[in-house]
Amino acid sequence: MKFNIILSWSKVMALVITLIAAAIDFKMKLNGTVFMFSLPFVVFLLTGKQFIDWRKNTDEIKANGKK
Repeated sequence: MKFNIILSWSKVMALVITLIAAAIDFKMKLNGTVFMFSLPFVVFLLTGKQFIDWRKNTDEIKANGKK
């Protein structure tokens, strides 16, 4: 089984947001509040990028005349 992980700007930013939110919660002793509110933005970054890439690939396939 082969796995291929391609790092994009959105994945790096999602990781940074997650790490900073966890650090703020740990330092300020907020019991996960910042992390909880940052998680939807991380999910949006990752799924939004995947959707855009999927649309780009399907549009390229249609432009080349393949199904």
